Amino acid sequence: MKKLFVMVILAVMATGLFALDLGGIKGTWQDKAWDADWTFSADGHIVLSLTSTGEKIYDFNDSTIQNFKVDAGTKGVTISFYCKDTERAYKFTKGISLNADLDMVVDPDWTDKDYSVTMKMK
Repeated sequence: MKKLFVMVILAVMATGLFALDLGGIKGTWQDKAWDADWTFSADGHIVLSLTSTGEKIYDFNDSTIQNFKVDAGTKGVTISFYCKDTERAYKFTKGISLNADLDMVVDPDWTDKDYSVTMKMK
């Protein structure tokens, strides 16, 4: 019972990392396989840019995403959304651990093969 209580408390605390407006999660995570940086800002934007040049590739915000969801569970907190412009669904999961790793799964509309990576915080 104590373990369940602790897990519920951790899940509630972790939910603060992913507020609906993304105000609780700020920082940049790097996807080295694609020379890509994913930057979560307090103003509710998620910006995808090239690591090597800093060039902005895409700005995910209220006007460009659909079906935005925040879920907290025993494995961590997950942000998921769909972007019609990129024709992909995205899922970012921050596990309940002391590290800052962020797991990302990208589900393109045109294939059944998803892209999955664990990104390190810069």
